[in-house]
Order: sequence, then structure tokens, then C-alpha cells
Amino acid sequence: MVVTLRSHAKKDANGNSNFDYAGGPDESSSPDKKHKIPEKKDNTTLVVFFGLLIDLLAFTLILPLFPSLISHYRTNDTSGLFNFLESKIENFRAIVGAPPEFNTVLFGGFLG
Repeated sequence: MVVTLRSHAKKDANGNSNFDYAGGPDESSSPDKKHKIPEKKDNTTLVVFFGLLIDLLAFTLILPLFPSLISHYRTNDTSGLFNFLESKIENFRAIVGAPPEFNTVLFGGFLG
């Protein structure tokens, strides 16, 4: 037996207030399922995406400057570090068999 209260809520003899379309109590829905608490969104993917995007932009901004930096240090190196590194790159280039035009590219790759 189903009773309709003044608040227009329907209850049966056992106190059930959730009914399916057939008129009986709906076992699958409960007050907890009606009033779901929204779950907190996980923003990890968004944070990682923007972090990698900023990282990518930061590293690619300096790449066009490598050739001019190398030519500057080739003429203005006073410590001998550039000449030492360039000789090591030259040895590597000879082992690999690359033409001498690739010294700057190999040096930039070594620095990067």
C-alpha cells in the first residue's frame, strides 16, 4: 500500500520512498544516489601538459642563438674551454665521418 503525504512524498508501509515506474520500491536508487556529491576533478593532466608546453617553448627559444654563441666564443674564448671542447667535437666528427660543416651542429647538439 502506497500513501501520499501532504508534502506529496509517496511512502509504502515499510517506509520506502523511492519507487520505479512499476509502482514498487526502486532498489537501485537511494537518497545517496539522488544527491550525488560532485567529485573533485583531477587536474594532473592539465598541469603536466602546460608544464611541458612551457618547457618546450623555453628550450626552442634559445636554439636559434646557438650558432651565433658558438661563433662568438670561437673568437673571444680566453679560458681555452671552447677550444678544448671543439677539439673533442672535431675528434667525434672524424670518427663518425661527418663533413667539417657539421662541427657547429654537433657542438650545438653537445651543448643541448
